[in-house]
Amino acid sequence: MKRFLLFAAVFLSVAVLVFGFIYIVNKDAFTTFIKNRKAMSEGSEWIEKTYSLQGLTEYIRANPGKVSLASKVISHSDSALYYGENIRRPMGSLGFYFIIAGYVSAFENGNIDSQSHFEWELTNRYILPDVDESIHYEAKSDAINKGWLSDGAISYNNALYLLAEHNSPALADYLWFHMGADYWPSFINDLEMENTDYPLPLSGLYLAAAPNIRGIPFDEILENWFELSKEDQNNLVISLSESFITDSSVRNEYLEKLNSTRLDITFMQERDALEMFPKTTASDMVQMLEKLWYNRLISEPVSREIKSILKWPMEKSEIRRNLSAYGAMYDNRMGLLNGIDFGTSVYTEDTTVQAVFFDRIPISFWFHMSSNHMHQDFQQRLIYDPALIELVNNITPEQNE
Repeated sequence: MKRFLLFAAVFLSVAVLVFGFIYIVNKDAFTTFIKNRKAMSEGSEWIEKTYSLQGLTEYIRANPGKVSLASKVISHSDSALYYGENIRRPMGSLGFYFIIAGYVSAFENGNIDSQSHFEWELTNRYILPDVDESIHYEAKSDAINKGWLSDGAISYNNALYLLAEHNSPALADYLWFHMGADYWPSFINDLEMENTDYPLPLSGLYLAAAPNIRGIPFDEILENWFELSKEDQNNLVISLSESFITDSSVRNEYLEKLNSTRLDITFMQERDALEMFPKTTASDMVQMLEKLWYNRLISEPVSREIKSILKWPMEKSEIRRNLSAYGAMYDNRMGLLNGIDFGTSVYTEDTTVQAVFFDRIPISFWFHMSSNHMHQDFQQRLIYDPALIELVNNITPEQNE
């Protein structure tokens, strides 16, 4: 009996040590799971139903308030597909499109030399810990592989190509501030996009939503946000980002909190915080893309260069099998999947311009869609796959609200 008790004591001690070690090593993962256990089941009923794009159309049918779509064959306007196209939705990193367009316009008018370089290290100051941080390092790795980083510097022109493919918020924020805060409202105004906000630095947007930075609960942050005028909202975001970048004492304080508890919000709250982001409509974006395709956006040289930048997916053989031309930008952040694209089908030779927004996605379902790149596949097939086009066209119009 004494031997058994000794064995049991040793076994339990080892088990506790092993479990304790596993917990310590994976503490952040355990904490994140416990904090978000409700979110991880939200929308799980859709996972089994959406292993095909037909199933995804059923999700759209059942959730008309969470999806917007505009898909237009530019030579056959009567075949356009519209679904919630005038609902304003968060752009996320689709706002980076306007940063790209703004810089190409500046290249054309001579305000910036497209081949001038800046130190990549400057972009690192805009990184928020664990907020798309890995994307920034992937972008740098890609720049190195392509030979775009020379002695630690990259040209503004190559930086735009990198931004279109990788969507690094730190790179976008650097470019945003380098051009200056006053540039972006006037640039968007010149584009005559009535329902589209000008882009804002993502570092400031996330800081504005973080209770550990703001010192008040998340619900109060949202309540206060919607009581502010649009101008005051924008000024708050810009000032938070500027303080983080330029004030060393503020920066150290913010980094200490962010490294400890990230944004201090749940997955659901992070999704809800996207309501604070600049917005646009699918209709606005498709009208812009149509001008772009016909080289009527700003000027012919600007339009051609923007299209060239967006054509990064054409490096992939699976794209070239079905599309003779294709350009896109996508976003993928908690509870939001969206994209804009243009493409020419190899089967019909018709060109389609599109904007698709999956907004306020249930968290469990978002992980499923995100990991399978379902929104990207959906958009690409909507250009050349007649079966999917018919399925989308047959979503009952009564639910398109």
